[in-house]
Amino acid sequence: MQDHESIWRHLFRTPHRLGWVNVQGVQTRYLEAGPADAPAVLLLHGTAGSLENFCANYAAYSQHFRVIGIDLLGCGWTDKPDFDYLIKDYAEHVRGVMDALSIKRAGVVGVSLGSWVGAALALAHPGRVDKLVMVAPAGIVTNPDEEARVAEGVRKRRSAAAADPSWETVAAAMRGLVLRPETLMDDLIAVRLDIYGDPRMKAAMPHLLAFTLGGQALSEAQWRSLTLPIQVIAAVDAPNMFLGNAYAIVKTAPNVQLVEMRGCDHWAQYEQATAFNEASIAFLQKEGAP
Repeated sequence: MQDHESIWRHLFRTPHRLGWVNVQGVQTRYLEAGPADAPAVLLLHGTAGSLENFCANYAAYSQHFRVIGIDLLGCGWTDKPDFDYLIKDYAEHVRGVMDALSIKRAGVVGVSLGSWVGAALALAHPGRVDKLVMVAPAGIVTNPDEEARVAEGVRKRRSAAAADPSWETVAAAMRGLVLRPETLMDDLIAVRLDIYGDPRMKAAMPHLLAFTLGGQALSEAQWRSLTLPIQVIAAVDAPNMFLGNAYAIVKTAPNVQLVEMRGCDHWAQYEQATAFNEASIAFLQKEGAP
């Protein structure tokens, strides 16, 4: 059992706090680690995920930052208000978390949906985001047909998992996030199963997925106007839409650092945690442009 992996094994040596904060009536779960006076960094998970998705990153980040992972609007154990969540709603919820935790400015690390929300937050409130790290980046459309196909697959898998939350349906929804499915720890599947087993989730899932129906992507002009430093993680062993997105953002946004990683798919922060932590922390700490 020496190779046993769990969320707790990543966290048990790291002082941290797990709690809830009220964001305009939405009780929002968060995990915070690191010195209170250090620069703040927010970790934003992907579609219908949770803060546990960054379990392999908190310890390293907490050595340098006040790092805060949150359950996005309606996700994890955050409240699930009864309306469709568009990208602007996710972004405003993150801004509300910052206000509730007295964070004026922060670096943002986002995975997939989280990267899109980070970009939208930086666009709407440029003074609030210092730097942006984008993993499996979303929010840019390079092929509308492929975008629609991927979105339909996400809706199908997440909806099936919420409608019939079993080990099999939840595992099926999550194993596509990693290059080698056998590396996905049971602990992460079990937590997601508990979250999807929440009686509120069946009704909430369509709200969580409303952004996938289209019309939410940033325009080329908006990408070009994002002048903050951006680091894009390109999973080169996973030649899919998100790899195309990574290269498109590099060509479009004016201030981008490209990091190509091997041995990972959607979850570079998990599958290649050591390399990801090293590259992203160095980027977030560096002064000035990439």
